[in-house]
Amino acid sequence: MPEGSLSLGNFRQDERSNVVENRRRFLSALDAADWTLVTARQIHSADVRAISDIRDAQADPAECDALTAHTPRIMLGVQTADCVPALVADPRTGAFAAVHAGWRGTLAGILARTVESMQLEWDSRPEDLLVALGPAAAGCCLEVGPEVVAAFGKRYEYTDELLSRRQASGKANLDLHRANARQALDSGVSVEHIYSSDLCTICRDDLFFSYRRERGAERPVGRLMGVIGRDSQSRNSQSRNSL
Repeated sequence: MPEGSLSLGNFRQDERSNVVENRRRFLSALDAADWTLVTARQIHSADVRAISDIRDAQADPAECDALTAHTPRIMLGVQTADCVPALVADPRTGAFAAVHAGWRGTLAGILARTVESMQLEWDSRPEDLLVALGPAAAGCCLEVGPEVVAAFGKRYEYTDELLSRRQASGKANLDLHRANARQALDSGVSVEHIYSSDLCTICRDDLFFSYRRERGAERPVGRLMGVIGRDSQSRNSQSRNSL
């Protein structure tokens, strides 16, 4: 991981003091220096955690892959280096969510589970939600094995729409952006409320960290962070996706 790269992920490969300082600069740049940043111990699951209040936000990170909240001046963060960062805002209630959706989480329905959780916890209506899918390993580069192709095929009838560059070996390229957009749509989110980045973390080595691109390299891989929150002056959520 190059020095000065502003990695925001709190992983074993990163110097904790550097990450703390990077996150301080990051929040300051967003004019949110005094907000509480909440992240999770991401485990590629479909588990969703609701943050009930500021005290809950200050607790140690829990193992999950999606966070939801309603409290002002809390910033929910999702750390990625190829997986899809999905940010969800509810302009009606002021609720919001940050989701980590790799292929395992996508297969398990993490975004759909998050929409369901927001309905139960914050009285959100799917048709009101705004969903932004950030930069990730895109269909142009994300090659998966036949076992992944088969797993998606068993769960999602539209799997053929997600695949390209199919090989005789059973390998294929998987479009996680399209998969999560379809998951949001099937959960009741309006198509005009789904925004998907066309940027690929593997292709764009000038902009993004990529675990797959750096796999096998001796240097550690940094992490991007997508964040979302709302201020205390408005019920409307404000979201920002960090590069």
